[in-house]
Amino acid sequence: MQNEQLVSKLNDKRMKTRLKALKALTQDSSSQTLVMEKDNNINCVFRTVYSCFDRSPSLAVYYTYKFGMPLTGIVDYASLSSAEELIKAEKEVGGTYYCGAEVAVKAPSGERIILSAVGVPHKNVKAFNDDLSSYRNKRLAFTNALREKLNAKFKKYSISLPYAFWSLFGTVKTTSVEDLYVNLASKIIEKFKTADAITKFLTEDLALEILDDEAKKLSDESSTLYLFDLAYALKNKLKIKLPDEQLNTADHFLALCKKYGAISSATYKGGNLGDFIKQIKILGINSATAEFSAKNQEFMQEFYDKCIENDVLPIVRTLFAHPRKKPDNKFLDVELAVKYNDTASCIVGHEISSSINPEDGMFTPSTIERFPSILERIKLYSRVGTK
Repeated sequence: MQNEQLVSKLNDKRMKTRLKALKALTQDSSSQTLVMEKDNNINCVFRTVYSCFDRSPSLAVYYTYKFGMPLTGIVDYASLSSAEELIKAEKEVGGTYYCGAEVAVKAPSGERIILSAVGVPHKNVKAFNDDLSSYRNKRLAFTNALREKLNAKFKKYSISLPYAFWSLFGTVKTTSVEDLYVNLASKIIEKFKTADAITKFLTEDLALEILDDEAKKLSDESSTLYLFDLAYALKNKLKIKLPDEQLNTADHFLALCKKYGAISSATYKGGNLGDFIKQIKILGINSATAEFSAKNQEFMQEFYDKCIENDVLPIVRTLFAHPRKKPDNKFLDVELAVKYNDTASCIVGHEISSSINPEDGMFTPSTIERFPSILERIKLYSRVGTK
């Protein structure tokens, strides 16, 4: 019971309370039984309250600790506001971590691509975060346009979502689509009160197809995740045409990565891998990121080999952007797991090195001159990142 109370405090509004609870949880000998063997060998990346569902940086760190993950990576959308708490939290547990931000941008070809900046030097976090304000504003315009569409749909039910905005309360938060649907779910709960009435509204009035596993979750209104389960169902089931999205250019974001000493990475979303790597090389991106797939581990090897062949840092990750996400996947090939743990550790090593001296980053001209091979740099920076 005491542990449950402490875990609940990891999402307290006060950072000091969150950090104190984290310290108590990880230093209490009884909580050590929660730590599994370190066989969760995937680079796990979290989204936090600063851009997604309800998870504080302290809770992300505890999740890493609880499930024996190799490190904590927090990569919020267009926000580095989690960095301060992440750094303090990891000092409490003595863990390994890196911070970053992810954005959608327009490539020179006109297509929408996902880029991230990871391993941001600590002294540059605030300035980089300030320069991400245009990305937050564009996401704000997008979510408010979607809000108007939702309000039009729900007007006849007397449900209305207030105008959204991001504010500065010592931190900067990205207004997200998830926030919008959480607010919508909250309004529906407020109006219909019970799980039965809510499910009836979803299936009869909104004509949503609710599957058995979803219905089971939506029947338990006592669950602490009920609000998020309802929000997730609405987000995935409602047929709402998304509004047009204003995007900055890829060149703009990559210039920020270079200015502030972060590793730039492009996320692979399918298609011809060779063409994807070619695009990365043309744009001057340092790294390629792929989402882990337990069903396609042969591709994980191909992805690694293709990146190394082109002097691109390969990263494979599992993204935790929903409260119900579980760390139940792992590499079956131990040697491949080691390779990808090394590339994840490189991000940590880069963050440490470039925080001390900007010229010691993994992709600076001076480093590349001394260690031209990407494999040489992986060996060096992964060692720094695991010390």
